[in-house]
Amino acid sequence: MSAETAAMKPISEGVKTGVKETEKLVKKLWSLMDAAARKEAPGEYLSSPAIRSIQGKRPQ
Repeated sequence: MSAETAAMKPISEGVKTGVKETEKLVKKLWSLMDAAARKEAPGEYLSSPAIRSIQGKRPQ
């Protein structure tokens, strides 16, 4: 094995690891953004009195 090949191997492995980690990060971020985009508004599953209670307002 030549000196150039020996020097390139750690660099190549580092680049491959960096690409894999970047891919994992993008997938995680995409998943979070997708979940946030599909999130229902509280009014779609909570009643009006429940929302007012959460906001600290007295029921009317």
